[in-house]
Parts: sequence; structure tokens; C-alpha cells
Amino acid sequence: MSEDKARTKHKNGSNCAVSVFAAYAERMGIPETEAVKTAPKPRSEGGKCGAFLAGKAVLERLRPDAVQEYERRFTEMNGQTECSRLIAAHGKLRKSCNDYVGDAARLVEELVR
Repeated sequence: MSEDKARTKHKNGSNCAVSVFAAYAERMGIPETEAVKTAPKPRSEGGKCGAFLAGKAVLERLRPDAVQEYERRFTEMNGQTECSRLIAAHGKLRKSCNDYVGDAARLVEELVR
């Protein structure tokens, strides 16, 4: 499952965006090495979470019509998409960055079925 793959990549040291984007490399039809190089940069769009940005980028390739739904659901789950605010909310939400990676990958999985 892509969520497990993304979480494992993150636990093994990949940043949040690479973890999500590379988990979907095969489905996007690109080698994982290319996915690692072309993953969105964390905080590159207005300080947004890298996991969020990577999930959005995957959907833009696999199912563009689902991007808005993804954005809505991620925000509903976590209250926002801004990296620094998500990190600040770790204790309140009882989540870690690895959980945001899991959320992004799981939402993508649900939306590309």
C-alpha cells in the first residue's frame, strides 16, 4: 500500500514530499529515482506542507479532477496546509510529520481508485 511505503520512506530519512511522491512513482509511470529528483520542494508554495504538495502533484498527474477534493479533505483532517502551523499543532492534533505523510498518501489512494 502506498501509505505504508510513504511512511517507511519518511521514517528512513526522506523528506515529506519525496516520501509521498516517490511512493506513487510506479503509478505515475516514472522511475523512483526521477520521482525523488522531481518531487515538490517542502514549503515551496506559500509555506505549504511538503506531503500535502506532493499528494497534490501526484493527483495532478493521475487524476486532475480530484485535486480540489484532496485539498478540501486534507485541510478538513488537519485544519490547514501550512507546514509551520502543522508542526506547531503536533501536540494538539496528536500527529507528527509522518502522520501528515500518511494522510496525504491515504487521501491520494482513496481518490485514484
